[in-house]
Amino acid sequence: MSKFESISQIINLNKNVNRSLKHKFHHLIQDSELTFPQLSVISMLEKYGEQKVSELSEKMGLSDSTVSGILDRLEQKGIIKRERTKDDRRVVKISLTGKSKKFCNDFRQKKEEFFTQLLKRLSDQEIKDIIKDLEILYRVVTNE
Repeated sequence: MSKFESISQIINLNKNVNRSLKHKFHHLIQDSELTFPQLSVISMLEKYGEQKVSELSEKMGLSDSTVSGILDRLEQKGIIKRERTKDDRRVVKISLTGKSKKFCNDFRQKKEEFFTQLLKRLSDQEIKDIIKDLEILYRVVTNE
Protein backbone atom coordinates (compact mmCIF):
# COMPACT_ATOMS: atom_id res chain seq x y z
CA MET A 1 0.00 0.00 0.00
CA SER A 2 1.37 3.40 -0.97
CA LYS A 3 1.69 6.28 1.50
CA PHE A 4 -1.12 8.07 -0.31
CA GLU A 5 -3.39 5.03 0.04
CA SER A 6 -2.46 4.74 3.72
CA ILE A 7 -3.25 8.41 4.34
CA SER A 8 -6.53 8.01 2.51
CA GLN A 9 -7.42 4.97 4.58
CA ILE A 10 -6.58 6.78 7.85
CA ILE A 11 -8.75 9.75 6.84
CA ASN A 12 -11.66 7.52 5.85
CA LEU A 13 -11.43 5.38 8.98
CA ASN A 14 -11.29 8.47 11.19
CA LYS A 15 -14.30 9.98 9.42
CA ASN A 16 -16.25 6.71 9.67
CA VAL A 17 -15.43 6.21 13.36
CA ASN A 18 -16.45 9.80 14.15
CA ARG A 19 -19.68 9.47 12.16
CA SER A 20 -20.55 6.15 13.84
CA LEU A 21 -19.80 7.45 17.33
CA LYS A 22 -21.83 10.59 16.67
CA HIS A 23 -24.76 8.48 15.43
CA LYS A 24 -24.63 6.05 18.38
CA PHE A 25 -24.04 8.88 20.83
CA HIS A 26 -27.07 10.77 19.51
CA HIS A 27 -29.49 8.85 21.73
CA LEU A 28 -27.63 10.13 24.79
CA ILE A 29 -28.36 13.74 23.94
CA GLN A 30 -31.89 13.50 22.55
CA ASP A 31 -33.53 14.25 25.90
CA SER A 32 -31.23 17.21 26.58
CA GLU A 33 -32.34 19.20 23.50
CA LEU A 34 -28.69 20.22 23.03
CA THR A 35 -26.55 20.01 19.91
CA PHE A 36 -23.09 18.44 19.69
CA PRO A 37 -21.40 21.87 19.52
CA GLN A 38 -23.34 22.98 22.60
CA LEU A 39 -22.25 19.82 24.43
CA SER A 40 -18.68 20.51 23.37
CA VAL A 41 -18.82 23.98 24.92
CA ILE A 42 -20.29 22.54 28.13
CA SER A 43 -17.56 19.88 28.22
CA MET A 44 -14.84 22.50 27.71
CA LEU A 45 -16.19 24.67 30.50
CA GLU A 46 -16.54 21.68 32.79
CA LYS A 47 -12.98 20.56 32.05
CA TYR A 48 -11.19 23.93 32.06
CA GLY A 49 -13.49 26.13 34.12
CA GLU A 50 -14.26 29.76 33.33
CA GLN A 51 -13.08 30.77 29.84
CA LYS A 52 -13.06 33.73 27.48
CA VAL A 53 -14.83 33.28 24.13
CA SER A 54 -11.47 33.36 22.35
CA GLU A 55 -10.14 30.56 24.58
CA LEU A 56 -13.17 28.39 23.88
CA SER A 57 -12.91 29.13 20.16
CA GLU A 58 -9.28 28.11 20.07
CA LYS A 59 -9.89 24.86 21.99
CA MET A 60 -12.81 23.95 19.71
CA GLY A 61 -11.19 25.05 16.46
CA LEU A 62 -14.11 27.34 15.65
CA SER A 63 -14.41 31.07 15.00
CA ASP A 64 -15.30 33.46 17.81
CA SER A 65 -18.57 34.35 16.05
CA THR A 66 -19.59 30.69 15.76
CA VAL A 67 -18.86 30.07 19.44
CA SER A 68 -20.71 33.28 20.38
CA GLY A 69 -23.81 31.95 18.61
CA ILE A 70 -23.55 28.66 20.51
CA LEU A 71 -23.11 30.60 23.76
CA ASP A 72 -26.19 32.73 23.02
CA ARG A 73 -28.35 29.60 22.81
CA LEU A 74 -26.79 28.08 25.94
CA GLU A 75 -27.32 31.33 27.84
CA GLN A 76 -31.00 31.38 26.80
CA LYS A 77 -31.35 27.87 28.24
CA GLY A 78 -29.72 28.99 31.51
CA ILE A 79 -26.74 26.64 31.11
CA ILE A 80 -23.96 29.23 30.91
CA LYS A 81 -23.50 32.76 32.16
CA ARG A 82 -21.41 35.63 30.86
CA GLU A 83 -19.70 37.98 33.27
CA ARG A 84 -17.48 40.98 32.60
CA THR A 85 -14.24 40.98 34.58
CA LYS A 86 -13.70 43.72 37.14
CA ASP A 87 -10.18 44.46 35.89
CA ASP A 88 -11.16 44.99 32.25
CA ARG A 89 -14.86 45.46 31.44
CA ARG A 90 -14.17 44.50 27.79
CA VAL A 91 -13.26 40.96 28.84
CA VAL A 92 -16.20 38.57 29.21
CA LYS A 93 -15.76 35.27 31.01
CA ILE A 94 -18.03 32.31 30.32
CA SER A 95 -18.90 29.80 33.05
CA LEU A 96 -21.43 27.08 33.77
CA THR A 97 -24.47 27.85 35.92
CA GLY A 98 -25.63 25.79 38.86
CA LYS A 99 -28.34 24.32 36.62
CA SER A 100 -25.71 22.85 34.33
CA LYS A 101 -23.81 21.08 37.12
CA LYS A 102 -26.49 18.37 37.52
CA PHE A 103 -26.75 18.02 33.75
CA CYS A 104 -22.96 17.58 33.51
CA ASN A 105 -22.95 14.89 36.19
CA ASP A 106 -25.85 13.02 34.57
CA PHE A 107 -24.33 13.30 31.11
CA ARG A 108 -20.90 12.15 32.32
CA GLN A 109 -22.51 9.08 33.86
CA LYS A 110 -24.39 8.29 30.62
CA LYS A 111 -21.19 8.78 28.63
CA GLU A 112 -19.23 6.44 30.91
CA GLU A 113 -21.96 3.79 30.66
CA PHE A 114 -22.00 4.14 26.86
CA PHE A 115 -18.23 3.70 26.51
CA THR A 116 -18.11 0.91 29.10
CA GLN A 117 -20.65 -1.04 27.03
CA LEU A 118 -18.77 -0.27 23.83
CA LEU A 119 -15.35 -1.24 25.16
CA LYS A 120 -16.43 -4.39 26.96
CA ARG A 121 -16.56 -6.07 23.54
CA LEU A 122 -12.79 -5.61 23.24
CA SER A 123 -9.93 -7.42 24.91
CA ASP A 124 -7.55 -5.54 27.21
CA GLN A 125 -4.87 -5.81 24.51
CA GLU A 126 -7.17 -4.33 21.84
CA ILE A 127 -7.93 -1.38 24.12
CA LYS A 128 -4.21 -0.84 24.77
CA ASP A 129 -3.52 -1.04 21.02
CA ILE A 130 -6.19 1.54 20.23
CA ILE A 131 -4.82 3.92 22.87
CA LYS A 132 -1.24 3.47 21.65
CA ASP A 133 -2.20 3.98 18.00
CA LEU A 134 -4.31 7.05 18.74
CA GLU A 135 -1.43 8.52 20.76
CA ILE A 136 0.87 7.97 17.78
CA LEU A 137 -1.62 9.59 15.39
CA TYR A 138 -2.11 12.52 17.77
CA ARG A 139 1.66 13.01 18.07
CA VAL A 140 2.03 13.03 14.29
CA VAL A 141 -0.90 15.41 13.75
CA THR A 142 0.28 17.87 16.40
CA ASN A 143 3.98 17.56 15.45
CA GLU A 144 4.97 16.70 19.04
